[in-house]
Amino acid sequence: MGNGMKSGSGEDPFEGIESATEDNDPTGDHDDTTAQSDPIIDDEPTDVDANNSGNSGVSGLPWKYSRSNAKDGREMVQFFLQEETQTAEEVAQSELESRLDENVLALDLREAAYQVALEEHLNDIADRLREWGYDAE
Repeated sequence: MGNGMKSGSGEDPFEGIESATEDNDPTGDHDDTTAQSDPIIDDEPTDVDANNSGNSGVSGLPWKYSRSNAKDGREMVQFFLQEETQTAEEVAQSELESRLDENVLALDLREAAYQVALEEHLNDIADRLREWGYDAE
């Protein structure tokens, strides 16, 4: 790859797939940039939309590609982190980018980590809370 970017960074994941908009535009007056940046979004929430933990979104595409931006389908929830937690996040983000061979958005990393922790590691969370003084008598 001659663009100086790591493999996969500048590649179009939809290359070779014809757009439904192109097929249905009899005038040929089609703006490709609009079709790519403004996906059709169903206003009715689904189970996948409700928690964003599904593997696919609009048109069966992975959620990463079916949303219009990283904040799409998310509500802002502010919370504060200790410095050591922020450092752990930076290390994890770098490790995940190496494993996945592409950039990982901090919003995606945080939500994925939060979901996995809440859905699969409540005992570990309880242990950490005990270390912090919860359940102390």
